[in-house]
Amino acid sequence: MNNALINLNASLTEADAQPTKDSLTDLVAPPVDALLHELQIHQVELEMQNEALRQSHLALEASRARYLNLYELAPVAYLTLTHEGLIHEINLTGAALLGIERRELIDCHFSAIVAPKDTDRWYLLFKKLMRHEEEKHAVELLLRRSNNADFHALLNCQRVTTEVNALAMHISLTDITKYKHAEEALRKSQRDLNHAQAVAHIGSWRIDLSNNKLEWSDETFRIFGIAKGAPLTYPLFLDCVHPADRQLVDAAWKFALTGKPYDIEHRIIVDQKIKWVREQAEIEFDDDGSLLSGFGTTEDITEIKSSQEALQHERAFLRQVIDAVPNVIFVKDREGRFLLGNEALAQSYGTSTEGLIGLTEESFNANVDEVTRFYQNDLLVINSCMPQFIPDEKVTHADGSVHWYNTVKIPLIDNNKCNKVLVVATDMTDSKRTAEALRLANQRKDEFLAMLAHELRNPLAPIRNTVQLLNRQKITDPTLAKACHVIDRQVTHMVRLLDDLLDVARYIQGKIRLQVEHLELTDIINNAVETSYPLIESRGQALIIAQAATPQWIQGDRVRLAQVLSNLLNNAAKYTNEGGKITLSVTQEGSDVVIDIRDTGVGIAPEILPQIFDLFTQADHSLAHSQGGLGIGLTLVRQLVEKHGGTVTAASAGIGHGSTFSVRLPAVSKASSGVEVEITESVLLTPRYRILVVDDYDDAAESLMMVLEAEGHQVEIANFGIKAIEQAPAFHPQVVLLDIGLPDLNGYEVAKKLRTLPETQNAILIALTGYGQPADLELAQSAGFNHYLLKPVDFERLFTLLASSPEEHSDKD
Repeated sequence: MNNALINLNASLTEADAQPTKDSLTDLVAPPVDALLHELQIHQVELEMQNEALRQSHLALEASRARYLNLYELAPVAYLTLTHEGLIHEINLTGAALLGIERRELIDCHFSAIVAPKDTDRWYLLFKKLMRHEEEKHAVELLLRRSNNADFHALLNCQRVTTEVNALAMHISLTDITKYKHAEEALRKSQRDLNHAQAVAHIGSWRIDLSNNKLEWSDETFRIFGIAKGAPLTYPLFLDCVHPADRQLVDAAWKFALTGKPYDIEHRIIVDQKIKWVREQAEIEFDDDGSLLSGFGTTEDITEIKSSQEALQHERAFLRQVIDAVPNVIFVKDREGRFLLGNEALAQSYGTSTEGLIGLTEESFNANVDEVTRFYQNDLLVINSCMPQFIPDEKVTHADGSVHWYNTVKIPLIDNNKCNKVLVVATDMTDSKRTAEALRLANQRKDEFLAMLAHELRNPLAPIRNTVQLLNRQKITDPTLAKACHVIDRQVTHMVRLLDDLLDVARYIQGKIRLQVEHLELTDIINNAVETSYPLIESRGQALIIAQAATPQWIQGDRVRLAQVLSNLLNNAAKYTNEGGKITLSVTQEGSDVVIDIRDTGVGIAPEILPQIFDLFTQADHSLAHSQGGLGIGLTLVRQLVEKHGGTVTAASAGIGHGSTFSVRLPAVSKASSGVEVEITESVLLTPRYRILVVDDYDDAAESLMMVLEAEGHQVEIANFGIKAIEQAPAFHPQVVLLDIGLPDLNGYEVAKKLRTLPETQNAILIALTGYGQPADLELAQSAGFNHYLLKPVDFERLFTLLASSPEEHSDKD
């Protein structure tokens, strides 16, 4: 504009300098000054407009600069593409986002920065926009930076027409990688939540109370068996509830809408099956207290309920079991409180099983000593973590009765700690009473056996005494001599039966004591043969003895081992016909000595053989083959052999084929120090004594007196204990043969009294009785007896005692 004004002024100047016909004509026009004034006015206006334009230009340049700053530094990338898809423009944000210099991006195909995965999608979108199928389109693509790192981008694309009427595309591009990662994390979190809900069988839900709109999680849909996406309302939920629980659930929900807790277990019906669920919810209110919504959870507790029911059944079953057993069963804690107790315990303490829980022993047992002892034992088990067995524990019941228990206390360990004890106690009261009754019965039996032996021995004593007296008369009549021999043999047999009976009883009670010594087996065999030979000889049987080539030595009781062999020989003789053969052989097998006794007798039936050593068993019970005896001889044999560490067996091929009994005993070496002493038989000269016979059995006393008088002794009889004490000072006896079972004082009391009298304090006191228990012998020794003999008296033994020197009587036997 300024240039135009200059040009106009120049033209006017030239016109003034060269007047023309036209100028003259123009003089007729308004004056020049006026024109110039007008021109000046226009000039000023133009200058003002020019200034305004300049200011507008400056403002436009400032606005353009601001725009460029906004464009270049915007947080969003901006691009312009040509109709061929080339990048025509891109801001700095876009270049920085791609990590490529802007100059390198210009005229570059946009598809070059699209990740191969989304290239086809980009081409389809670009063609759609260029073909006018769409004008705008938003799309998410995976783009690639210069370092080949892919990122997620949101593209807002718009088709435009340029000034030259060419198609182009504006794109705003936003990096949404963080949002995509957040979305993926959210989706993963939702998947994890759904998975966690599925694993835990807990679904969640939300209800919009104003719109009655219900939202369920996937697990809630699964629990209720409703397809996901189905429209949900509160009435639909109620329809799923079991009819029997529907009113309860609805009432609980309405109660919750007032602000109260909502926590309820109820049943639902799914596919015609019953499920149990637990629902919990919190109701949300606005600031004015109006209902907004509710959020809750639904837990499928069907399996829990089933487990609880099974557990309840199991507990009920276990309760029935522990209540059914007669044993007392309970559990206590460290403070002594009952945590569990069965019916037996409750009954003993006069309460119920429920009444026990939480209380201690002192609530039921008034016996302080018992309560203290129980608690101390409980703590010992808990602190040591070791079980304890307590036999015969005394417990006072609520009714005051005393019972005895065998108690087992077991520590209950949890996480390597013990704070509880399990107690199982068996009431032994009846057993204890039974055992006491058996003990008393056994004692009475022993007393009966002792009395039986005494009463049976008493009549045998005068018989043997008489036979002894007759034998000393030098009988010349063979018949009478034979009769005496038979009587003596039968008395001996009767005595043996009594001895066996008492020996078995002693062994069963463990009262047999062995006098063990180093023995040569030949001596034992000779003693046994000497005892049994009269029976063998009387039956016309042949006895063959086959000794070992070398002497055999054993450790044992001489008398008891001889008793074993004589019993076996007697048994062989009884069951072998007259004229039969019995063989006794000795061999050594390894470290054992084996003694075999074979016979040609009746044999043993196979069904009897396994029980042949049992008490009261005989090989043949028929009357035709009955040989007498009580069936206890073999039992005694086995018991005595086993007590010596040996064994005894029986063998037989059957009835009519004889039998063999084998005794096996441990062999020992010959004594290292043993001086062989030659024993020569000497004639014993028996002194003549004043003998006092004290016995209330008249026949025994009188017959014994006759035998002793026949031997040259001076004898008096006293049939009462007091009478013996009265007679002693006047008679001054040197020997007293004293019965134990007297009608007034017993023999022990009489012996003690005699020892206090000057006339008898040094006399030889010999117990002559039918009582043969070990306790009887101990009592006799403590009462002051020198010797102890059983009825009927063994005269050889008696005469030996009388013939011995006074010093020998100081050792009581």
